[in-house]
Amino acid sequence: MKRIIILLLIVALATQIVGCTEKKEEVIRMGFVPMQDGDKLIESVEPLTEMLSKELGVKVEGFTATNYVGVVEGLGSGQVDFGFIPPFAYVLANQESNAGVILTALNKSGEGKYRSQFLVRKDSEIKSFSDIKGRKVAFVDPSSTSGYLFPGAHIIKEGIDIEKDIEYVYGGGHDKALQLLLNSDVDVATTFVDARDRYKEDFPDAMEKTEVLGYTDYIPNISVTVRGNMDKELQENIKNALLNVAKSEEGSKLLKELFNMYGFEEATDDDYYIIMTTAESMNVDLKEGN
Repeated sequence: MKRIIILLLIVALATQIVGCTEKKEEVIRMGFVPMQDGDKLIESVEPLTEMLSKELGVKVEGFTATNYVGVVEGLGSGQVDFGFIPPFAYVLANQESNAGVILTALNKSGEGKYRSQFLVRKDSEIKSFSDIKGRKVAFVDPSSTSGYLFPGAHIIKEGIDIEKDIEYVYGGGHDKALQLLLNSDVDVATTFVDARDRYKEDFPDAMEKTEVLGYTDYIPNISVTVRGNMDKELQENIKNALLNVAKSEEGSKLLKELFNMYGFEEATDDDYYIIMTTAESMNVDLKEGN
């Protein structure tokens, strides 16, 4: 009998040890979209994940998807716990898996909004939006707010039928769309304001060779979105950790270098309502993510 009791105690102790080990090995996965070269981003983001790991007391790992929808799907499947995603991608994630927004990124001016721009080459004959008809346009990604949704809606307002009046391609990134324009592979490129300055090391002659044709309406900034089934306490912890990191000298520098973010402010679903109305004007089925 004593032997059985001892064995039971050993098993119970072993179970507690395993439980503690599993708890220590818990990982929170932070997702990103390709706002710059994906391979570089994976390496560069490690200092940020380390800072967040210290703030949360749990290991944080970076997850970089090949496109915007990758993080949306990751949030839905549980492969990603939270991520930095564009506003349209947030709306898709919210519709598909009840993902929630906790923070909005701030721009250089301390605002939680930005705009898209239409770029053309200075030697181009395109001087107005009516001149776009019959031309080739580079959008960024079908799930990009500033690289497709808002520029597309603006073109429609200008009386242009996207499917009939222009030819278009997806560059796969704001830098890629700019590169297509500089290489004369397209006549117009859509990017955030001002991608030419953001990527001046890669394209030092972009400002000299291109000009802005026009701008879209203002767009809510990049969101920090958490998976839909995350408990409130963890959401609050992640929000506070990011706010603390953004306030630190090292964290502030990293966010600027990696994502051109200058801090965060708290956000709610209502802040992204304009995304839904713009999507409707583009006949985008949010439930299908098209």
